[in-house]
Amino acid sequence: MGATRFRARWAAWTLDAAMTAPAMALVVAAPVADALSAWRALQAASEAAMVRAFDQGAYGAFDLVAALQADTGFAAVLTGTVGRLVADVGLALVLVVGVFALWCVGFEASAAQATPGKRLLGLRVSTVDGARPRPARLLLRFIAAAPSWLLLHLGHALVAWRADGRALHDLVAGTRVEGGTGPLPRWAVAWLGLQVAAAVALVLVPVVLLGRVLVVLGA
Repeated sequence: MGATRFRARWAAWTLDAAMTAPAMALVVAAPVADALSAWRALQAASEAAMVRAFDQGAYGAFDLVAALQADTGFAAVLTGTVGRLVADVGLALVLVVGVFALWCVGFEASAAQATPGKRLLGLRVSTVDGARPRPARLLLRFIAAAPSWLLLHLGHALVAWRADGRALHDLVAGTRVEGGTGPLPRWAVAWLGLQVAAAVALVLVPVVLLGRVLVVLGA
């Protein structure tokens, strides 16, 4: 039953992530565009700095590094573009998390007590005594999920190990997710299978490409 609960909650979470993806792409469009612009500027500055270094006769690795370090123009561009990249990536991350927080907290605070993904899987969030949770508690629940992501999903895996099916963020926020104990719908099984296939392909494709490169180099 624990594994069934985990699969149901994972299917619901990934459905919600897929549903919010267009909104996330929209809100991060500006910082991503600026980050790409900064990256192109850094590439152009790097190429120009290397040309100047070569013109000075810095052909060796150590001489080239020393020449780049002494190039004040390149240093200024490097500092500025790196700062832009960090700011853009940080802003994009905040916006993505903000969109998903509004989605999760908003829907789970509604009368349905569930995001669209959870509703499709027959799940709903409640307090430990079965009451409708307040938005503040749900926000705490959302924030408390961060350690689970940082700990390679160990906090989420508690769903499969605990008899009450509560994850780490449920324990922190005093919530539980009801439902998810029955067989998964066929479409949900297919949805999970698609994710497994995509994950396998993500791992195998680089390995196959690397193998081909090694074969060519060894031929």
